[in-house]
Amino acid sequence: MTSSVRLGVFGNPVAHSLSPTIHSLFAELRDERILYERMLATPANFPKAVAQFFRDGGTGANVTLPFKEQAAQLANTLTERARVAGAVNTLMKVSSGFVVGDNTDGEGFVKDLSRKGFHVSGCSLVLLGSGGSARGVLSALLSLNPAKVYLVNRTLEKAQALKQLLVDLSVPGAENIQVVSNADSINEKVDAVVNATSSSLHNIDIPLPQNFADDAWGYDLMYSDNATHFLKQLERAGIKSRADGLGMLIEQAASSYQLWMGGERPDTTFVMSKIRV
Repeated sequence: MTSSVRLGVFGNPVAHSLSPTIHSLFAELRDERILYERMLATPANFPKAVAQFFRDGGTGANVTLPFKEQAAQLANTLTERARVAGAVNTLMKVSSGFVVGDNTDGEGFVKDLSRKGFHVSGCSLVLLGSGGSARGVLSALLSLNPAKVYLVNRTLEKAQALKQLLVDLSVPGAENIQVVSNADSINEKVDAVVNATSSSLHNIDIPLPQNFADDAWGYDLMYSDNATHFLKQLERAGIKSRADGLGMLIEQAASSYQLWMGGERPDTTFVMSKIRV
């Protein structure tokens, strides 16, 4: 019998992660054998935990909050999209023994936006946060040609550094990013707002733009069985088109699975129907 391919996800917290279920469904679809584990780490022991995982025969690992930026420092080499993001959500061991860092968040995010009919081209869009999750989706958002992106972070220097990184890397549209410290200081009507902070994880309100277009949409990169805290905020603000990050999670997972296992990209429609019924 063929041995199982060892995979997993590093995070803190990680007990809630749906990744083991999602990847097991992909394996079932493709008649493959995997062992996918949740791996709790701390910033202090994360590097040792990753090294031990690969020494013990691990093939690939996902990385979630709060380790995406730290993972970019651990990989022996980065793909172009991981280098642009400055953050890694997918680690894989290649034949040379090197660990490659990739970022499938942007690809997964864009695929889910398309599935839900959320348009970005020509829009005025607000991205809340500039940590690892924001880094993973920002260049993908820019590739969809928004008219303007407001990058919101309480620490302006962090957001400015992210913008400068994308400008230095000649990412198209990076010059259209406007950095602000608080979303409620934005005066113009906003077409879309994306939450890349952990506010829903901690059930706290986050300042929102003051004015939304009538057909505005909102997206929370976090996900939950029920409406996330941020989606409840959007509902109170009158935003009718809302989505959490479950679709993005499944789409980015499919991209990661394909990188590790080869072959065709798994069918995400099937997995979505099993996860959210």
